[in-house]
Amino acid sequence: MNIITFLIHTKQPLLATSLQGDPNSDVSHDYILGSMIRGGLIGRYFKQKGIQKSDDILDSKLFPDIKRLFFDDSKTRYLNAYPVDINRKRTLPTPRSWYKDKTAEFSEDKETSIYDFSQIPIDERDEELSPKLIEEKFCTVSDTDVLFYRVKRRINIHNQRDRKRGRGIDSNGAVFSYDAIDAGQTFQAIILCDSEQDKDTIESVLQTQDIWLGGSQSAGYGHATIELIPNSNSSEVETDLTERLWNKTSLTITLLSNTIIRDEYGQCSVEPEALRQAISKILNINEKSLEFENNSIYSSTIIVGGFNRTWGLPLPQTPAFTAGSVFVFKPFAYELKKIQELEEQGIGERRVEGFGRVVFNWLKEESEYQAKLSKSKPDNSSAMIEAEPLSQDSLKIAGNIALRNLRKKLDNLLLKAVSTTEIQRKEISNSQLSRLMIINRQVLSQLEVEQTKIASERKNIVEIIAPIKSLLQNLPANARSQFERTRLKNLDKRFDEQINEWLKSPQSWINESWISDPQTRNLLDNGQPFIKIAGVPKRIDDYLALEYTLRLIIAIVKKTIKEKNND
Repeated sequence: MNIITFLIHTKQPLLATSLQGDPNSDVSHDYILGSMIRGGLIGRYFKQKGIQKSDDILDSKLFPDIKRLFFDDSKTRYLNAYPVDINRKRTLPTPRSWYKDKTAEFSEDKETSIYDFSQIPIDERDEELSPKLIEEKFCTVSDTDVLFYRVKRRINIHNQRDRKRGRGIDSNGAVFSYDAIDAGQTFQAIILCDSEQDKDTIESVLQTQDIWLGGSQSAGYGHATIELIPNSNSSEVETDLTERLWNKTSLTITLLSNTIIRDEYGQCSVEPEALRQAISKILNINEKSLEFENNSIYSSTIIVGGFNRTWGLPLPQTPAFTAGSVFVFKPFAYELKKIQELEEQGIGERRVEGFGRVVFNWLKEESEYQAKLSKSKPDNSSAMIEAEPLSQDSLKIAGNIALRNLRKKLDNLLLKAVSTTEIQRKEISNSQLSRLMIINRQVLSQLEVEQTKIASERKNIVEIIAPIKSLLQNLPANARSQFERTRLKNLDKRFDEQINEWLKSPQSWINESWISDPQTRNLLDNGQPFIKIAGVPKRIDDYLALEYTLRLIIAIVKKTIKEKNND
C-alpha cells in the first residue's frame, strides 16, 4: 500500500455543499470531501495528458490508466481532507460513544471530563451525570488527553442575477446565503494506491500548487493551494494495528468517514445488522461468530448525495452511517491480514471517494478522558490573498447585512427560549401579567428610539429599564404575593427574580443559548457571539441584548396569558 499525504490551504471560502440547512441556502461540510479532491485531480490529469471531455475515458484500450487511477476503489482511494490542529496533525471524527455532562462547556484553557460510554456498562454509570452527546466534530487523541478542533466558517449573502442583464429582476432576484468553510485554514488529505507507479503519477499531478475545489468557483469560492508532505504511515491512526489488537477484551470498530452499506437485498441500509453482515463477509468468518457486545452500538445516520459536473446532475441521495459511529463486538477468531485489508480498503459503497473508512480499536480501553479545545493559530502559509479595501458605501451595506444575519440568529434563539420556558399560570392573574407586559412594551419602544441615536447621545441602560424595576419594587401586597408564588418551571426560579437577573445581565441568556445552539456555536470571537460579512463584524451590544431580553419577557407573558385563556 502506497500513501500520498498533502495539505490543502484554503485561500478563499470553500463550499462543500451538504444536504442540510435552509433550502434557499447552501451549507458546507466541515471538511473537504474525497470526491472533490478526486474531481480536481481528474481535471488536472486530463489537462496534463491532453484528454478532451468528448473522449471515452473509460475505454481501457485508449486510456488504460484512468479507471485504475480514479474509478477503481480496489486500486485507489481518495480520503476526506480533515482539518489539522495547531501541530499540523490530522484530526479525526469524534466518536459517537463520547458524552459529557450537559452543563459542561469546552474551552482552550480548562480541561473538561468526557466519558466513553462504550467502555462503561449502563449499571456502572454515574447517576448524577446528565449525559449529552458531544457535538464537536473533530478531535485528536493522546492517551487520555483529547483536543477538539472547530472549523471556522463564513456566511455570505448573495443575490441571484439575470445572466443577460447582470442584475436581479422580479422573476429572478432571490436572496440566498452560503455557509462555507472560511479561508485561512489547513486540511490534510490522503490518497491510497496499490502501485508505486500510480503514486508517482498522482504526485506529478499534485505538483501544481493552485487548485479550485467545490462549488461557485466563479463567485470567489474554492481557491486553495497544495503542499505535499512525506508520510510513510499507511494507517489513519498512529498506533500499529498489531498493538491495537493485542490482548483486548473486545473489538471496537470506529467509522472514520460516512459509510454506505447495502443489505442482503441490495438496498442501502443503516441497520447495524447490515454492517455486521458486511464485516463478516469481508473477514470471511461465520456470521454467528460475530456478535455485538451488550451496550455496544453508538451510531447515527445521515443522507449523503453529491453532484456530477460532467453530467450536470445531482447524485442519488442515500442513507449512510455517520462518521464517528462506534460498534463493539465480542472477541472472535480472525486473520490479521483480513483485518489489515479491511482498514486499507474500507467497506461499502463509494470507497474511491473516501466513504467507508474503518479502524479497529482506535482508542485504548479508557472510560474517561480530559478534553479541551485546540488553540487557534493563524496559518501564514494559507493567508488570504490581500483584497482591495471596500468603499464606505460597501462597508455600510456589509454591516447592514451582518446585522440582519445577527438578528435572524437571535430571533431563532428567542423562539427556542420561549418554547422551553413555562411559568405556573395558576399563581398569577392576567391583570398582573398584562400590567407587566404593558410596562415592558413601553420600555421597548423607548429603547428602539435610543437605538436610532448615536452612541454618545443614548440614555444608559439603567435609566431605560427603570420603569420595570420600579414596577417590581413597588407592587401592592397582593400582587407581590402572586409574583413570589409564580415560578419558572424549567429554571426553578421565581418569575420576578428571573426578570431582575435578565435585566441586570441581558447578555447572559443570549451567550448561553448562542454557545449551546449547533447553528451558532461556531460563530464566536473570543468566546463572544458575532457575525462577519465581507470582513465587517457585528457583535451584540448592550442595547441589542436588552431589546431581545425585553422581547423574551413579553413573549413569555403573552404565551402565559393565551394559555390561561384557553384553560
